[in-house]
Amino acid sequence: MVYTIKKLAQLAGTSVRTLHYYDEIGLLKPEYRGANGYRHYGEKSIAKLQQIMFFRELDFSLEEIKTITSRPDFDAVEALQSHKALLQKRKERIDELLNTIAKTIKNITGEKLMEIKEYYQGFSDEQIEKYREEVKQRWGEKTLKDSEARVMKMGKEKFAEVQAESDRIFRTIAENMGKGYDSKIVQAEVAKWRQWLENFHHYPDEAVLGLGRAYSQNPEFAKTFKKYHKDLPAFMTKAIDYYCAHR
Repeated sequence: MVYTIKKLAQLAGTSVRTLHYYDEIGLLKPEYRGANGYRHYGEKSIAKLQQIMFFRELDFSLEEIKTITSRPDFDAVEALQSHKALLQKRKERIDELLNTIAKTIKNITGEKLMEIKEYYQGFSDEQIEKYREEVKQRWGEKTLKDSEARVMKMGKEKFAEVQAESDRIFRTIAENMGKGYDSKIVQAEVAKWRQWLENFHHYPDEAVLGLGRAYSQNPEFAKTFKKYHKDLPAFMTKAIDYYCAHR
C-alpha cells in the first residue's frame, strides 16, 4: 500500500513539515514522486519512519539516527529489541517517579499511607507479632509481606470499606447459623468471603481450608468471631470446610 505524505503524517501522528524536512536531510526519502511532484511512501518508508520515531523517543539526534539507519549492517529487528529494552527501563524509571510524586502529594496534603499497626487495629504489639509469626509459619513470609503490602497500598478509606464488607459477611452468616452451615445463604456468604480474601493475598484452596480451620483453632481469631456469636468460630470452620469440598 502507498500513502501520500499527508496520510502518512496522520497515521504516524507527526506533521507534513517534519516529513518534508526528513526528506530534505536525506533521513527519510519517499518511495517515489508522482508526475505532479507529490511524495508517495510505501511499506519500506513506513517501517523506517517507525524506527526514526523510536530513536527520537529515546533522545537520539537526527544526525545520529541517519548514521545508524544508513549503515549496511543495520538490523531492524535487533534495533526494535534494543528499543524495547530501553523503553522498558524508562517505563520503570517513570513508574518510580510517579510513585514518588504520589507519596509526596500524600505527605503534603496530610494523607499518609497506612501504618501496618492500623491493619491490626485492636491487637496489642505482642499479639501482632505473635499473629505475624504464625502467618509466616503457616503460609510463608512471602504471603505475609504480600498481604501487608496490599493493605498499606489500599489507604485508610479503601481499607475501611474492606473491613465493612467483612463485618457484613460475618454478621449475615451469624444471623443464619440456624439454617445450617451447608445452607444456600450461608454458602453464598462463604463464597463472598472467599472473594474478599483476594484483597489481601491470592490464597490457593488448601490455604483457604487452613484459614477456615484457624478461625476456630486460633484463640485470637476465635475471639474476633465470638463478637458476632459464641458458636461462630466452629460454625465458620464447618462452613468453609463444606465450601471447599463442594464448590
